[in-house]
Amino acid sequence: MDFDDPIPPLESAEDPFTSPEELRQRWRALMGPLGFSEPLVWVAPVHPDHTLHKALIQVERTLVPDSYLADLLMLRLSELIDGNEDHVSGFALLLTRPGSNGVSHWDRGWARLLANAARVFDVPVESIFRANARDVREVPLVADEHTAA
Repeated sequence: MDFDDPIPPLESAEDPFTSPEELRQRWRALMGPLGFSEPLVWVAPVHPDHTLHKALIQVERTLVPDSYLADLLMLRLSELIDGNEDHVSGFALLLTRPGSNGVSHWDRGWARLLANAARVFDVPVESIFRANARDVREVPLVADEHTAA
């Protein structure tokens, strides 16, 4: 999951996934060479057969988590899924940003805000991932290290 992680063929992004690792591979195929100049949230609709729709939505974001933006995004996604359940069963989310460090507290904060907003607006979301210039990684939804037991 780092610089040596091979890029799967783009066509593999349409393969069904059944695990977070398989979803990570789908994101890796869709992102191609890594390196991002601005922080974004990428949204991929997930079909009922657990395949990603390759028409991705990009949402500009700040590095610092923003609850208003997370709520607004989930509100809009709830509107997209409403009445389209036969075609969209949920969404996959990827946070991209500049840099090459590991998953940061800002990444975890964004993932928590998005997951909480998804629950509030009843939007099914898959595991949330972060991509930077180094790798694509799942963002664990756990308490910060200093508050974890």
